[in-house]
Amino acid sequence: MIDFSCSTNFIKPNIVIDYNEVNTLKENCYKKLLSLIAKRYNLSKSKIELYNGYSSAIYSFLKYINLKHCFIYSPSEYEYKKAALNLDYEVKLINRFENIYYPIKENSVVIFMNPSFLDGTYYELEKLFEYWISKDATILIDETYFDYCHLKSAISSIDEYKKLYIIKDFSKYFSNELLDIASIFSNEQSINQIRKSEPSNKISVYNVKYLEESLKDDKFKNISNSINIKNRIDIENSFFATGIVDIIYQSNTNSLLIKLKENIDTNRLKENFIKNDIKIESCEIYDFLDKKYLNIYVKSKDNIQELKKVLDAI
Repeated sequence: MIDFSCSTNFIKPNIVIDYNEVNTLKENCYKKLLSLIAKRYNLSKSKIELYNGYSSAIYSFLKYINLKHCFIYSPSEYEYKKAALNLDYEVKLINRFENIYYPIKENSVVIFMNPSFLDGTYYELEKLFEYWISKDATILIDETYFDYCHLKSAISSIDEYKKLYIIKDFSKYFSNELLDIASIFSNEQSINQIRKSEPSNKISVYNVKYLEESLKDDKFKNISNSINIKNRIDIENSFFATGIVDIIYQSNTNSLLIKLKENIDTNRLKENFIKNDIKIESCEIYDFLDKKYLNIYVKSKDNIQELKKVLDAI
């Protein structure tokens, strides 16, 4: 089964690790990793807090902020809505496709994935930032998929607004589904406050070593991004050639969101994929999407050739 529903980068960093030589003493085991992350994303170590996985970071952050209202620009990772509801927030989903300037309440938390999920669109957020700040909002920007871009990161603004936080899940881009490391970036004062409620040692030293070695691979970003762009365009062209596509959203990541034409039998199409051992994400579970949408993540050239065979038969 070729899995086009897996969001993990199919290109892997060029690393070799002997886990028998990993220092299992946890004391100060994050110092090197923090330095590498700081260098990669151009900020100081004092502005980074690490977490034992993406879900842990989301829950810990929302629990720490402890506000009443949560506005999530959607479609978005389902984990945000789940965490906010479990923590008794009043949750409002904003359809960013139709009304991105939907009004928010004073002193609320806003969550925006940039580049977005599932379409991979990069948003210029200057006007939204002005509006959020006017509402004294706490801003959480999810830049999990930002490494695929060569665009402006919100990290450059963390010292300009004290209520701005950036979250990243490192497992997606660095091609390891079992890599339970995520981070939150913010100004030094905010990170110091967060650390008071966080344990000092919470991440596997083996995961730390994997991410350290991945960040040391200086060629990985250019190689990964150039191949992903080329293969993404190949998938786009293959779908457009079928005549079944209404819209393919402009993506800046390894993700494609495809809206099919109204006359297409989507159930039959998905059955054809399954019969040919190809797995594609169903979008009905995501807010503001329905069965007319397909989500596909970029894979290898060989995998794309198998996908083309099914599309050519349509």
